[in-house]
Amino acid sequence: LERAPAAAGPSAEQLKQMILSIPTKRADLFVAEVDWDVALASNVLDEKIKPWISKKMVEYLGEDEPTLVEFIMGKLHAKTGAEAIEAEMAKVLDDDAQVFTVKLWRMLLFEVLRLKST
Repeated sequence: LERAPAAAGPSAEQLKQMILSIPTKRADLFVAEVDWDVALASNVLDEKIKPWISKKMVEYLGEDEPTLVEFIMGKLHAKTGAEAIEAEMAKVLDDDAQVFTVKLWRMLLFEVLRLKST
C-alpha cells in the first residue's frame, strides 16, 4: 500500500512552532514586523482575517457590524500599526479593544508566517 504524498504546506509541528514564535505580550507583539507584502499579495486578509473580525464584532457588540469590519479591513490594507488600530477600536470596544487587537495581530502574524512557509 503506497502512502499518499504529504499535503503541501507546513506540518502540525511546524504550525505549532510558528504559533510559539509569535509574541504574546502586547508590547513585544505590537513592535513585531508584519510582512505586509506577503499579507497583501495573498488573499489572507479577506479570506482569513475578515471573517474572524466579523465574528469578533458579533461577540463583542451583539450584532454584525459590516461598516466597522470594513473600517478595520481598510486600516489593515493601509498597513496601519497595531497601536493605531487599538486606539480606534477603543472608541467602540472600550476595554475589549486591547484584547481584540492583540488577538488580531497574533492571527495576522501567524497567517503571514504560514504563507511564507508554503
